[in-house]
Amino acid sequence: MKVHLNLSIFFLMLSIVGSINLLGEDRAARQALGLPPVATINSFITQQMAAQRVPGLALAIVQGDEILYVQGYGAARASEPVTAQTQFLLASLSKSFTAVAVLQLVEAGKLDLDAPVQRYLPSFGLADPAAAASITVRQLLNQVSGLADAGFPEMRLPAPASLAERITTLRTAQTVSAPRSAYHYFNVNYQILARLVEVVSDQPFSTYLQREIFTPLQMEHTVNLITSADLAQRPAALAQGHLLAFGLPLPSGEENGFLGGSGGVVSTAEDMAHYLVMQNNGGSFQGAQLLSPRSVALLHTPPATIDSPYAMGWWTATTADGTSYLEHNGVLSTFYAEMVLLPQTGQSFVLLYNIHSLAQDVFGVPAIKAGLIDLLTNRPVATGGFNVSLWSIVIALITLLSVALEVRGLVRLPRWRQQAAIRPTWRLLLGVLWSLMPVAFVLAMPAIVLRSSGRAFGYLTLFRSMVGVMSWLGLCGVLGVVNGLVRGLWLARRTRR
Repeated sequence: MKVHLNLSIFFLMLSIVGSINLLGEDRAARQALGLPPVATINSFITQQMAAQRVPGLALAIVQGDEILYVQGYGAARASEPVTAQTQFLLASLSKSFTAVAVLQLVEAGKLDLDAPVQRYLPSFGLADPAAAASITVRQLLNQVSGLADAGFPEMRLPAPASLAERITTLRTAQTVSAPRSAYHYFNVNYQILARLVEVVSDQPFSTYLQREIFTPLQMEHTVNLITSADLAQRPAALAQGHLLAFGLPLPSGEENGFLGGSGGVVSTAEDMAHYLVMQNNGGSFQGAQLLSPRSVALLHTPPATIDSPYAMGWWTATTADGTSYLEHNGVLSTFYAEMVLLPQTGQSFVLLYNIHSLAQDVFGVPAIKAGLIDLLTNRPVATGGFNVSLWSIVIALITLLSVALEVRGLVRLPRWRQQAAIRPTWRLLLGVLWSLMPVAFVLAMPAIVLRSSGRAFGYLTLFRSMVGVMSWLGLCGVLGVVNGLVRGLWLARRTRR
């Protein structure tokens, strides 16, 4: 607990040192807009970072075409504070950039949203040729192509080296529903779109993004990666990513994987503020018109013909009191990102984190996002509630208790043998099977996650996303197997006698 307290103090001090406001605080202007003062936002963020075990965070808030706040909190690397120019992996926020690129090509007359993908990518094929021939560009954008992790578990398979190779790997992919009949969130839909941009524009995808999006938006510290191997040429200002283990942020490298089109953009809070201005302002930023207002509206609108929350790189969502907003989050093994548009007020914000864990997905980042929405819309912010710090304590206590019980079972084996001599075999067998339950649960985890969420993750990804839970189950699994084997062997010998 002393370690946790020291870390909290350390990150709080870095938050105070690293927090910046590029524009200064124009109190009269902000009061006229009904926005909270900087001190209120800073206090909320630093308190939440301590409670949710976040080592570093960057925030940008935009109102219409005005950038209100760009601030950094906590540690980017070692004792280096996060600033407005600190780079973070955006993960799936990258999908909205891919969608913008596609609609730019549509506006240029080079793409038709309702044309089959094969018109532009003749090599695009699936296990079912008829399904491949019927999938359109629009269906990929809306995530209604019929492709899903269940039919092609791309995160469990070897990563391709290029977008062209990604298309080749899809020859074995199965559709899980007819195109346009159901929504399935699937990274590969946007990887196909990125390859489409390459072929139609006749330039590498990263080059297209740089020329047609990053440069017009003056996103000077933003780059695009195709695979995580590109991180070997580490962007100069990239924050150190972290895992979370029993409440402690642990520095870690990013897991290997394919990112092109679906998760490869690296950016900063300052640059993302420019991107949000464009999204708020009908596709325009400081005189540069990247998209028409009509295309921006299309980006933000889910398909009318199917019950789906997904537009084109954006989800539609509603707060508890009925306020509608647009959002998208991004998840990698050591980074998390989130952006939100509030169309009713013209406000938007982006949050960039240099840590990721399942506990923070469930308890941490939703609380920070909801609190910011409440602050910006002048509603009272909910306080207290269950948080990542409390979750970490609970998991640590459960782990200690479970391991103690498993060790106790091993120590008491001689006594168990004495009692087992007079017990029926079926009852003893149930006890042996029960001791194997933790390892069985660990082995079944990928299938459970796929069935419950539709996402196919491997064991390494699952372990990195919940180090505490998987350590608990792993320790209990190993001790349970030892316990079960010893008892099972004794039971087998007794049965033979």
